[in-house]
Amino acid sequence: MGGGDCLVAPIAPQPVRGWAGASRSDQRRPRVVADGKHLSAGGGPFRIRGVTYGSFATRSDGEAFPNPDRVRSDFAMMAAAGLNTVRTYGAPPADVLELVEEAGLRLLLGLHYEDWRSVSQTGRQARRRVLDAGMRAVESAMERCRGRDSVLAIAVGNEVPADLVRVHGIGAVEDTLSRLVEEVHKSDANMLATYCNYPTTEYLQVEGQDVICFNVFLERPELLRAYLRHLQVISGDLPLLVTELGLASEVHGELAQADSLDRQLRAVDECGCAGATVFSWTDDWVVAGYPVQGWGFGLTDRDRYPKPGLDAVAEWAGRELAGLRTRWPTVSAVVCGYNVAAYIDRCLASLVASDYPALEIIYCDDGSTDSSPALARRHPVKVIGLPHQGLAATRNAGLEASSGEIVAYMDADAECHPEWPYHLALSLEDPAAAATGGPNLPFGDAGLVERAVAAAPGGPVHVLVADDRAEHVPGCNLAVRRTTLEAIGGFHPPFVAAGDDVDVCWRLLDGGHQIAFAPAAQVRHHARPLVRSYLRQQRTYGAAERMVCGRHTHRFNRLGQSRWAGFIYGFPRLLPRLLRPVVYHGTSGSAPYQGVLRRPAESVIPLALALLPLSVPPLVLGLALAPLWRPGVAVAALAAALVVAFGAAMAVVVRPDRRDPSPISFRLLVGLLYIAQPLVRTWGRLRARPLPPLSSARPWLGDRLSWLADVERQLARRGCTRTRATPHAAFDLEVSMVGLAACRVTTAVVWSWLPRFRTILRPGPLAPLAIGAGALVGLARPLLGAAALATAAAVAVVEAVLLRRLVRQVLVKTSRGAG
Repeated sequence: MGGGDCLVAPIAPQPVRGWAGASRSDQRRPRVVADGKHLSAGGGPFRIRGVTYGSFATRSDGEAFPNPDRVRSDFAMMAAAGLNTVRTYGAPPADVLELVEEAGLRLLLGLHYEDWRSVSQTGRQARRRVLDAGMRAVESAMERCRGRDSVLAIAVGNEVPADLVRVHGIGAVEDTLSRLVEEVHKSDANMLATYCNYPTTEYLQVEGQDVICFNVFLERPELLRAYLRHLQVISGDLPLLVTELGLASEVHGELAQADSLDRQLRAVDECGCAGATVFSWTDDWVVAGYPVQGWGFGLTDRDRYPKPGLDAVAEWAGRELAGLRTRWPTVSAVVCGYNVAAYIDRCLASLVASDYPALEIIYCDDGSTDSSPALARRHPVKVIGLPHQGLAATRNAGLEASSGEIVAYMDADAECHPEWPYHLALSLEDPAAAATGGPNLPFGDAGLVERAVAAAPGGPVHVLVADDRAEHVPGCNLAVRRTTLEAIGGFHPPFVAAGDDVDVCWRLLDGGHQIAFAPAAQVRHHARPLVRSYLRQQRTYGAAERMVCGRHTHRFNRLGQSRWAGFIYGFPRLLPRLLRPVVYHGTSGSAPYQGVLRRPAESVIPLALALLPLSVPPLVLGLALAPLWRPGVAVAALAAALVVAFGAAMAVVVRPDRRDPSPISFRLLVGLLYIAQPLVRTWGRLRARPLPPLSSARPWLGDRLSWLADVERQLARRGCTRTRATPHAAFDLEVSMVGLAACRVTTAVVWSWLPRFRTILRPGPLAPLAIGAGALVGLARPLLGAAALATAAAVAVVEAVLLRRLVRQVLVKTSRGAG
C-alpha cells in the first residue's frame, strides 16, 4: 500500500462509453499516423496520454500479465482517468488485446526477446543471435495484433545499455534495430515502428523509425525542458514521444510525486512532444521474476489504490494545449501571395481550423491577376489588395494592418498545423527572444518532382546555434514581436522575391535580440513542382543572396557563401559510418548523458555545395585547351568526375519515404539537383548587384558618399567597371577597365569639405585567370605560354597607367565641382 494518509477505495471497473460490449466490427478506429512533428488520427491531432503497464509476474499460462479480471479493472481505471494509451514491455496475449479494445485504449506494444543483455558472444555471432530473436519476436507480435487498429505502434527494443553498445559496437546495434523496424513495416506498412531510447545512448540512429521515443527521468522541470528541446533537434522531422517519466513516491513522498508529475507533463506539452506514457501504472512491478521494492513509481499501489499522482495525470489527460496558459498573446497570422489560386484556399482553411483563442488572420494579395483574392474572401479573414510590389513590401503591408502582439508570417503555398500559433507563442515567452520559427515540411502526397525538390538543397532552412536558438528561420514560417519588427523598420522593400527573411534575422541579431526555434510549430510547404521552376527559384535566391551580402558583408565568405554561425537543421548524413559523430562516453563509459560533441557530416555537405561551382573553370578550360594540350582532357574529365561523384553520393545518402513508389527515380533526380542547384545559384549571385551596406552615416559622410556616387557615374560613362568596397575594407572603390589591372580608391574629408584621396594599383579580377591559362598553355607549348603571359603583362601595364590617370582626373574634377 502507498504511504501517506490519502488512501481511498479503488475505482470500480466501469464500462467505457461507446466501447463496452461493442462488436469487433464496431471497434474500428482510425489508425494513428505520423504527421511531421506530431501524431494524428482521423485527420485531427492525436496526443498520447498514456501510462506504462508492467512488467509483471507470469500467470498460469506463462504470460507476463495479470489475470483478465485485474487487467479489465486496470484498463477501466485508466480510461476513467482520461488516458488513451497503455504501453507494455512485451506482446500481450489475445485476452489482454481484447480488453485494450474494450476499454477504448490504444496500445504501444514493446517486444521482449533475447537481446544484447542475454548474449555472451560478441561480433557477428552475437549480432546474428540477437537479430534472429528479434525477428521471431516481431513475427509473433505482428501475428497477435493483426487486424487490430488499437495497436498504435511496435517498439522493437528498450534501452540497450550504453556499455553493451560500446562492447558490441554502435553500428551493430543500430543495424539490428533498423532491421527489426524494417521487418515491422514489411509485415504491415501502416504500422508505426520505433525504438525506446534513453539519454545515455542518444547518439543511436535507428533508420526507418516513425516516432522517436525516449525514456527520460529528470525531476527538475527546467532541466527536463532543456533536454526535451535537445531531443526535438535530434528527432529531426519526426514526432518525439516520452515513453517513460515519473518519480518514486516511496523515496520522495506521494504528494511530491504528484507535484513533480504535474510539472513534468506540462514541460512535455510546452516542448511540443507528441505525448507521454507515465511510468508506471502500479507498484506491482516484477523484473526477472523478482518484485521491485522501495521505489513506488506507480500511480496506484500494489492493490490498485490510487495515489495523488493519478489525479495529476488525469488533469493532464483532460487538458487541451490551450489550458497551459490562462492568457495567450494575440497573434496576427499574415499570409502573402501572388497568383496563388491553387493553394490559398487550403492555406487559409488550415489557419481557420486552429482553436488559438486570440488569432487574427490577414491575407495580403500582391496584385494577383488570378482568382486568389476572391478565394480568400470566402474565409473569415481580413483581405488586403495591393498593387504588385514584391514580397518584402507585401509583408510590410501585413505588419501595418496587424494588431497582434506577435506577427506570424506564412507563405500562401503552405498549410499550418492546428497548434502552430500555440508553439510560436510559447517559444516567445522568453523576453530575450524577438523572433521564432518552426520546421517547413513537404507534403506527403506530393509528386515525384516536388518530393525530389523538397529533398534537394536550397529550400527554406533553419540555422540553429543551440537547441532552442537560431541564427536564421525562413520567412515561410516566421513570427516576430510586432513592436520589435516595427522598431527595425520592417522588411527591406528591395527584396522582392527572397532574402528579406535573412536580412531581418541578421538585423535582429545585430540589434542584440535572439531568435528562438519552435520545433513543434510546423507548416507543410509545397516545393516547386517542376525542375525548371526550381532552378529559376534557385537563380532568384542566388541574386537575393548577393543583395543581402551588400548589407551584411561580414556574414559571407570569400566565395560569396553565407557564413552561418550554427549548423543547418535537417541536412542528410553523408557517409554516416566514416563521419560518425564524436560521442562523449565519460571515463570507462561512466557519463550519464553520453551526448554528441560534434557532427562532422553536417558541415561536409554545405562545404561541398559551396565548392562545387569551382569545378566549372577547370572543366571549361580543360576542354578549351584540349586541342593544344593533351592533359586538358584529363583535367576536364577529373573535374567532371568529381561533380558526378558528388551527385551520386547524395543520391545514395538521401532517404526516400518507405512508401515512395519510385525510389530509384527519386534518388537519381535528387542527385542531379544537388549538382545543378549550386551552379544555378552561383550564376544568379554573379549576375546580381549587392545592396548598399547598412550605415549610420553622419551628415559630412553623406556628402562624401554623394561625391563617390558622382565619381562612379563619371567612370561608368567612360566604360569602367566599378565595385563598391565592403564595410570592412580599407578602401572605398575598386575600378577596372579590361580586368587585368585595378585601381583602388581611398577617400577622406577634412573639416567641413576638404576632400583627399589615394589611389593604389593592383592586379585585376581577371589577372589570376590569365596567369593560370598562360601556365597551362606553357606546360604544352612553353614558347606559346611565355608569349601569352608577356602579352597579358603588357596589357596589364598599359591598363594600369591609363586607369590611374583616368581615375585621378575624375576624382579631381568631381571634388572641385562638389566644393
